Amino acid sequence: MSSNKNDVVADFFCGCGTTIAVAQQLGRRWVGVDISPTAIKVIQRRLKQFLGAVEGVNYEVIGMPTTVEEVRKLEPFEFQNWVVIDKMRANASRKKVGDMGLDGYYPKSILTEEAGIQVKQSDGVGRNVVDNFETALKRAGYKKGYIVAFSFGKGAYEEVARIKNKEGLEIKLITVKDLLEKKKPII
Repeated sequence: MSSNKNDVVADFFCGCGTTIAVAQQLGRRWVGVDISPTAIKVIQRRLKQFLGAVEGVNYEVIGMPTTVEEVRKLEPFEFQNWVVIDKMRANASRKKVGDMGLDGYYPKSILTEEAGIQVKQSDGVGRNVVDNFETALKRAGYKKGYIVAFSFGKGAYEEVARIKNKEGLEIKLITVKDLLEKKKPII
């Protein structure tokens, strides 16, 4: 409202990117800053939708976590969103606390059957986490699930094999490194 075409508009808490999108539509150059990787991803999707129809417009995202060390520094709910929404492209649970062991899920529209996701911001995740997740999957009626953590102990892998053989539930253990490197298909 108080700028001219080609002026620079800056929004240092750009959240969902309304100022950025409007600045782009009105022919302004812009700088958007936000501490939340979740907010940055929302803005990227919004710009991709809008800029799909606009030729020659480029932007650069700086500061998103790209290494295991950077991902470790994320706040807990940002880490959870980074895993579920950004990297696994699934739906986050509506509840952040009291989610009954499911931090996210894949609906039938994405996979042939629904699947649960649990996120652990820790190393050496063990058998007890897998046991608890098994209960959460059964409670939700899921036959498939994913646990994401920085690393897993031997007991976790053994428990996944036991659950598959005895219960018919498929649980896949995924490391943050796997998500960053995309070495193997996640789903």
